[in-house]
Amino acid sequence: MYSISNGMRFYYPKEYKALFKLGLPIMIGHVGLTFQNLADNIMVGRHSTEELAAVGFINSMFLLGFLLTIGFSIGAVSQIGAYYAQGNKSRIVEILKSSVVANAIQGALIIIALVGLYFLLPLLGQPEELLPLMRPYLVIQILSLPFVVVNNAFKQFTDSINDTIVAMTIMLIGNVWNVVGNWLLIFGHCGFPEMGIEGAGWATTSSRIVILILTVSVFFLRPKYKHYVALWHTRKASLKDVLLLNKLGWPIAIQMGLETASFTVVAIFLGWMGTNVLAANQVMLSLTNFIFMFYIGISNAVTIRVSNYNGLRNTLGVRHAAFAGWQMIFMCGVILSIVAFSLRHEISLMFTDNAEVAAIVAVLAYPLVLYQLGDGIQCTFANALRGLGDVNMLIPYSFFAYIVVSLPLSYLLGVTLNWGALGVWMAFPVALSIAAVLYLRRFLKITSHRTLKQ
Repeated sequence: MYSISNGMRFYYPKEYKALFKLGLPIMIGHVGLTFQNLADNIMVGRHSTEELAAVGFINSMFLLGFLLTIGFSIGAVSQIGAYYAQGNKSRIVEILKSSVVANAIQGALIIIALVGLYFLLPLLGQPEELLPLMRPYLVIQILSLPFVVVNNAFKQFTDSINDTIVAMTIMLIGNVWNVVGNWLLIFGHCGFPEMGIEGAGWATTSSRIVILILTVSVFFLRPKYKHYVALWHTRKASLKDVLLLNKLGWPIAIQMGLETASFTVVAIFLGWMGTNVLAANQVMLSLTNFIFMFYIGISNAVTIRVSNYNGLRNTLGVRHAAFAGWQMIFMCGVILSIVAFSLRHEISLMFTDNAEVAAIVAVLAYPLVLYQLGDGIQCTFANALRGLGDVNMLIPYSFFAYIVVSLPLSYLLGVTLNWGALGVWMAFPVALSIAAVLYLRRFLKITSHRTLKQ
């Protein structure tokens, strides 16, 4: 039995301050990204409900590949964060350069998989009238991925050296670019052609190009990074580090991919239920992502703090950072759940005036609130394990929770028992709670053993 009380307190003022300072920029950046996605969906939804449904399905599928690239890049955080705490700039640059190489290779594999998805679209049982909308939008999204994977490497570097405000600022600039691009290209303002769903895709892709240009420019031109830039010209990527990053990155990527799959694959089930159900699911995913961005900001800060403490071999600090992070996420979850549930009848009106979509969204608010506790715990302690570099068990834990339990349960409740969209979504509270227990137990086991050794 592993003790939860060893080193645990109920109040962590030092950690709250540090996590807030690190996490707020990450949170703002991700909330900005979520607002960008909301703007995409609102503008596309105002253009047509069919396009909103098509965007929802493709985004659900593309998000899986997108998060695989982000998850893979997080493997570098445990290394850069630890070397940053030790003051080893040479190793930081070597890991960064190796991360660029590793991310590029992984990104190429994801692109191949997404191209395969393009050819499988007619076989997934989606409404026939949506396929001409889905195909070009998916192609445009795929074109943006090379820029994303390179940017991921530099983002993890700036975050890991505790300079999270850089990625936030660049992300917000990219968000503004995307929203303005949507307005111009979806509706055809200021002399641009009215492109609808394809305009949304080109706005997103161009924003990702701008984000990469800004990120690389800041790295090479900002005086604060001059020591790293000097080392960039002398240090090299190594096969050993590329392999290490693969060893650390793939379990995180697969864990995030499996979790995302429990949400995205069910879009296939929901597509069988009609266009309005698929559109309502996209509205709920937008709301879910908005809430989750607050969790991501804090939990990513937990990863950074844990990696710093791990580099100093301070297990008590590791525990304090993790439990403080969970307390902050819990409070965010309570507040956001109350707001979301109170507005459950009005939320869909931002996207569409379709009454059936609004009714479905109001019902799906119930499972949304139910899974927040489990989601907060699993998010916190999965990120704490990433900061420790203890990632291998994330794969079997997430596979059990999200594939063995969540997907069959969604099908059973939603399709077999004919509960519809509510049944599909009721599997999420169960799966996230199971993952929460498994991740927390693993974290307590690892840190208890380290505390005993110390």
